[in-house]
Amino acid sequence: MIYFDSSALVKKYVHEAGSERVYDLMKGVSMPVTSILAWPEILSGFARKRGEKGISEKDYRQAMEAFEAEWESFVIVEFQDELLPVMKHLAQKHALKGADLVHLSSVLWLQKAVREKMILVASDVQLLRTAKAEKIEVINPEQP
Repeated sequence: MIYFDSSALVKKYVHEAGSERVYDLMKGVSMPVTSILAWPEILSGFARKRGEKGISEKDYRQAMEAFEAEWESFVIVEFQDELLPVMKHLAQKHALKGADLVHLSSVLWLQKAVREKMILVASDVQLLRTAKAEKIEVINPEQP
């Protein structure tokens, strides 16, 4: 299973460094995985890019429509009590931002729940480094 954090997932809808790699990865997976946290992070990312003139109003609307239309095709890891001990363990062991803590906890929890190896796709270097330390296979779409 392939888990996409928000830093990678946004690349599917707004063309930037790493977008081609995300497109290719998405083609190869029937049900991509992400956290419910991706929803507000992606919406916020689109709005920031529009506000900073990184994308036009038209591109903003197209990205929003495409993201919303595809949201149901993702396996969504919801916030649930089972994530709390995983989050606590990671927080005690690693200095992660809150959102990264949620994403990595989701990957580790789901990997254990489905007994299937997970791959984390992200562009956040600290998150990738921590995931590697936790024995999670990682892909940075911005690197070959």
